[in-house]
Amino acid sequence: MKRVIAACALFAAMLPSQAGTHRVDDSASQVTANTLRMQWDSVAPRSGERPTVSGALTVWVRLNLAPWQGRSGRVYMTLPPQATGPITATWTTQGRLLPGTLRAGERTLVYSGTMPAGLLDDTIRLTIQADGQKLVRTEQLNFSFEIDVEDL
Repeated sequence: MKRVIAACALFAAMLPSQAGTHRVDDSASQVTANTLRMQWDSVAPRSGERPTVSGALTVWVRLNLAPWQGRSGRVYMTLPPQATGPITATWTTQGRLLPGTLRAGERTLVYSGTMPAGLLDDTIRLTIQADGQKLVRTEQLNFSFEIDVEDL
């Protein structure tokens, strides 16, 4: 009986697709340019408005969802809080992922449903907007993806 329990415990430990939140491997994704050139949104902001800067780039997103193939769940794009203050990312897609908006420190749904085999890929056009007064140096944005897998 102990062998059966040990074998079941070992089998359960080997399953990579348990329910819960997991980081998604997006290492195959490619950014068209490593540097995002920001430009002022307005030469003279209205009274009380923060001067903002924006820039856009294209990203070929490739998410390895193989560990959760056939499972139902939700995939989110995340961006950690930034030391330079609020940053907003807005994107459009070619249809496999959902378009959306993400603020630093939050996460936004980009896919919901049954996880496909292999890679889920899409090309997104990403626009970043930041506070022009607080963004005074080169900033690295570390977007990532998470999956919430539903119970079996």
